[in-house]
Amino acid sequence: MLGTSMACPHVGGIAALIHPAHPTWTPATIKSAIMTTAEITDHSGRPIMDGDKLAGVFTTGAGNVNPERAINPGLVYDIRPDEYITHLCTLGYTKSEIFTITHRNVSSHETLLEKRGFSINYPSISVMFKPRKMSKVIKRQLTNVGSPSSIYSVEVVEPEGLKVRVKPQRLIFKYTNQKLSYRVWIISRKKITTQNMSSTQGHLIWVHSDKGFSRVRSPISVTWASKKQQQ
Repeated sequence: MLGTSMACPHVGGIAALIHPAHPTWTPATIKSAIMTTAEITDHSGRPIMDGDKLAGVFTTGAGNVNPERAINPGLVYDIRPDEYITHLCTLGYTKSEIFTITHRNVSSHETLLEKRGFSINYPSISVMFKPRKMSKVIKRQLTNVGSPSSIYSVEVVEPEGLKVRVKPQRLIFKYTNQKLSYRVWIISRKKITTQNMSSTQGHLIWVHSDKGFSRVRSPISVTWASKKQQQ
């Protein structure tokens, strides 16, 4: 059985189990815990398939949920309510559209000037490269919800046609609820030669120094768009 009709009650139930275990966590934190601890294999340990081919990120999302790991994710990505408003501005929503959603009068122009280089602190990374713009910098912030003294090192599986660099490559947490930021440089090696959109995927994982303890995984999706499609 598959589809959102089956996924929604399963994930909703898992969120309901996590909440009493961590009553101070925000909805975004709970969502992060579920996403970053998901498996890229099915319940039998085999790669997730889409028919007779390997399933891509747009089919699997973050992966196959793992409730036990989600209770103790180690690190989480949190998002404050105001950040969603800034995100709507980056997506090109008009003032009236944002007011309909938030009931706030927001100037997207002023918000984007104030929040230059803003990236919503989402557990996955999605980038679209337009013609002649072939690099992107993404900023993320992680909160330590695991052991007080924790060291995490980054591992990257680069999407095909891309170079990915992460700084810093180690995050050293000294206490619980400490927040540390990192940046991801995604550089396209691919030249657009067709009128069709093409995409590729990889992932970024923060691995605890005790490798059996915690792995915090973020899917990476990159799409190239032609001039015609941008019009």
